[in-house]
Amino acid sequence: MSRVPETTYEGFAIYTFVMPADQGGWSAVSDVERHAADGVEVFQDFGGPCDADTAEQAKAAVLADTRHKIDNLLARPV
Repeated sequence: MSRVPETTYEGFAIYTFVMPADQGGWSAVSDVERHAADGVEVFQDFGGPCDADTAEQAKAAVLADTRHKIDNLLARPV
């Protein structure tokens, strides 16, 4: 199965997953991947979960969360 990233940021491809939440509203999470010297690095469940009233709000929140976590990772590499 081939996936297309929602967006890219600082060399990371960001994939979002938005689903209906149990209590109503929407929830979103993200995976990221980047190409490294040893191949592709995949970080599953990297961003979120972010809950919101609409799918668009949940996606926007998880993208903001993911970008923030990428900035932190780049500032303090593991």
